[in-house]
Amino acid sequence: MKVYDKARELVEVLKQEETYAEFVRWQRQVFTDPRLKAMLLELRTQEFNLHRRQLLGEEVSAEQKEAVRRLYELARNEPTLASYLDAEYQFSRMMLEIQRIINEAVPVKAHGTS
Repeated sequence: MKVYDKARELVEVLKQEETYAEFVRWQRQVFTDPRLKAMLLELRTQEFNLHRRQLLGEEVSAEQKEAVRRLYELARNEPTLASYLDAEYQFSRMMLEIQRIINEAVPVKAHGTS
């Protein structure tokens, strides 16, 4: 199937991108250091819980928001973790842009319209 072949080609091209290479490089460094890995996983867990509460319409206290902000600050103060977060952000932006381009090719009609 041609579309799946093109998707596999895209994967190979992505692997050659500097943005991807930087993301993978920093990710390896973070996940091979137990302390940095634990810091990142704690940050992600707290961020997820905060966003989940917001999506469920639950009230999020200023203290809860502050706790996540402090975890993020701690992570940013670790040079390797800060570089990982920057690389992750750049990679995510690239992937969102690719998704946007693909989505433009898919016609979407609002429910109930002709």
